[in-house]
Amino acid sequence: MKFFKYAVIVLVVFFQSGLYAQNAEPSNAPLAEAETKLSEEELEHRRRQEQIDQSAIETVEHMQSFLNRGLDLVESKSPALGGFLKREYFGIALVRYVVSALILFFTFVVLKYLFNFLFARLLALSNRNGQGGFWGEFIVKIRKPVNMVVWVLGIYFAIAFLFDDLGVIKITSRAIGILFWCALFWAVVILADALFFVANKKLKSKSAKSTVNLLEFLRRVVKFFIVVIAVLSILTNCGVNVNTIVASLGIGGMALAFASQDTIANFFGSVSIILDRPFIVGDWVKTSCCEGNVDAIGFRSTRIKTFSNTMVTIPNSILAKDSVENMSKMPVRKVNQVLGFTYSSTPEQISEFLPKLRSLVLNTDGVAANNGARAEFLNFGSSSLDISLVYYTKEIDYANYADVQTRVNLGIMRLAQECGLSFAFPSTSIYIEEDNTKKHS
Repeated sequence: MKFFKYAVIVLVVFFQSGLYAQNAEPSNAPLAEAETKLSEEELEHRRRQEQIDQSAIETVEHMQSFLNRGLDLVESKSPALGGFLKREYFGIALVRYVVSALILFFTFVVLKYLFNFLFARLLALSNRNGQGGFWGEFIVKIRKPVNMVVWVLGIYFAIAFLFDDLGVIKITSRAIGILFWCALFWAVVILADALFFVANKKLKSKSAKSTVNLLEFLRRVVKFFIVVIAVLSILTNCGVNVNTIVASLGIGGMALAFASQDTIANFFGSVSIILDRPFIVGDWVKTSCCEGNVDAIGFRSTRIKTFSNTMVTIPNSILAKDSVENMSKMPVRKVNQVLGFTYSSTPEQISEFLPKLRSLVLNTDGVAANNGARAEFLNFGSSSLDISLVYYTKEIDYANYADVQTRVNLGIMRLAQECGLSFAFPSTSIYIEEDNTKKHS
């Protein structure tokens, strides 16, 4: 499968080169007429491109002259063999086919055996040092662009020995340059990911979660700029004047800014969120529109996963202006409830119940005893005697919070039964006054 993939690259380059050779007939008259209509900057760019092409042509001619000297040496030793190698098929000498095939075969052997051995040794060393998880994955990923670079170089030398048409040499050098830049920037992206991964791992071990979010944001920014530089480099190899593109951005920049005000506002909103750090990924937050855990902080928006398992996407420009309550910053979670007892309860029963209730709560597993507990006879309600109970749980997540409340409530029921108290419920008493005048008549 891998060999098929690289074979496709070879066929594409060969096909493109052959097509260019058939259709590209140089015509100096139209070129001279066109140059008079170009600006000085465009003319300078064209001269630089011609210098690059001329340098590629000279390199190939030097390689082919070396091959011709070797062929002359063979012919001087063995005229029959020299004549056989000089036979032409489709306008190309047999020796060139042989050399190109040997270069591709040598490239395949180097990748198949030498590079397999080297990468296997690197993987063994990384596993021996106990870092196989990260370095093993890095070695596997970096191997792909390295293989691509080797194949690109092999294809370049094979084509350089095979063709002598100037048009083919020009287009081949540009195509090979594009593939080389793709492989190089692919390797740079992998290296950047590896560096950020190491920094991320170290900061996670130090519990610096907020800085981890900042690193993730910076990683995306760095990858974005790497892609932009890669695109500009590829366009340069294609013969495009990058300076003209950059200059046109200044002209269209104002129109682009007006058209993408929301996008720019969202980007700077994400920057302010990352730097100010009102919350980080994984925090439990409460906004004016939703409540849940922060799932991701992106360039444009922040995703919050609600407790009903829905995903809410909020633009960063809105979120940066909104009031956000970060529930994860609570050291403990407060429980505030009211107990209602019937009016048949005596003062002695209430007085006995309150200190026992405080002791019960503070000794319950999961209650933050250091924060204390308050139990007070608060009010005479419409249908009950109201006792206010306030305490705090050690864990703030809902599961532990609910478990602690359950244990406390069961203890309150047992304590109320022990003190002879009855819980009240909403009720209405109706008093009917009898008319005594009718009885005396």
